[in-house]
Amino acid sequence: MSNQDRKNITSVQALTEGALMAALASLLGIIGIYIPVLGMITGLVWTIPIILLIMRHNMKVGIMGLVVTGLLIAMLAGPVQSILFLVNMGGMALIYGYCFKNKLSPLKALLFGTLTAAVSTAATIALSAFVANLPLTQMITDMKMAINEGFKVYESMGIMENILPKGVTAEQYKEQFFHLMETLLPGIFIAASMGTAFINYLVAREFLKRLRYTVPEMPMFRDWHLPWQIVWGVILGLTLFLSGRFLEQDIFILIGQNILYIYYPILLVSGVSLLVFLWKNNILTGFMRVLVVMSAFLFSAIFFMALIMVGLFDPLFDYRRFFREKKTGE
Repeated sequence: MSNQDRKNITSVQALTEGALMAALASLLGIIGIYIPVLGMITGLVWTIPIILLIMRHNMKVGIMGLVVTGLLIAMLAGPVQSILFLVNMGGMALIYGYCFKNKLSPLKALLFGTLTAAVSTAATIALSAFVANLPLTQMITDMKMAINEGFKVYESMGIMENILPKGVTAEQYKEQFFHLMETLLPGIFIAASMGTAFINYLVAREFLKRLRYTVPEMPMFRDWHLPWQIVWGVILGLTLFLSGRFLEQDIFILIGQNILYIYYPILLVSGVSLLVFLWKNNILTGFMRVLVVMSAFLFSAIFFMALIMVGLFDPLFDYRRFFREKKTGE
């Protein structure tokens, strides 16, 4: 068989698999669009067909499959839904396909994936702001209605007074709550999408392992260490927030608050990882362990804020290296 014949067979095989995977991806996408409850599940596996295309062939075939997926969703759900869906999920599928194909380390892949998810979600929110009657707008309205109904139930049961801060009426409390929700909603959506990207990576990794693909091993949770460059995002958020306060610019305050809110879960995971490292390596004494457990239960807000601060400074000072060098020196 000549090289030309082999290329033709490979090309036909790639087109066939691309069409099948695009059909599967579009089916999962349609289910997620029309059945939001199932969408929480399909969103965790939607990237797998595109990742498989890239793994079996190359990035070009993966992009082709993504384009065909978008066209199929546009035919069944409309072009606006298709564009929003691809903007929100397409980049993550391509990034993870690239990372698995080139055997990038799990931490690098997760970093690229979560950053892509954050940018994609921000772009989706921005696009939604210019279009009427989109799911995001409707979701905000539905959330407000659901919360308002919950407040009415509390009022009818006579327990609303117990949760109100002193000197604040029920209406004032509702207004403050809705304002806080609207202020942090972009950050909430982006943080949630980053969590989805994390789970997507784990699911895709296990799926590829079942198909006997070679994937890089993940380090133990206690050894997760964020790169120091991640701190620049926190600095940017704080700078915008403080500048907004000083210049009385609400937009700066809003952006700064959302950036910081996005970082909270990342830094919390980093802090918990370091705590597990200290615990597993017997660096914490018995008294310190009791103190940690008591603090987690009795002063949970302060305890978790302390973990966030530890997670912030760990990329800069690398506490694990310090304790390992200290143990080696002994």
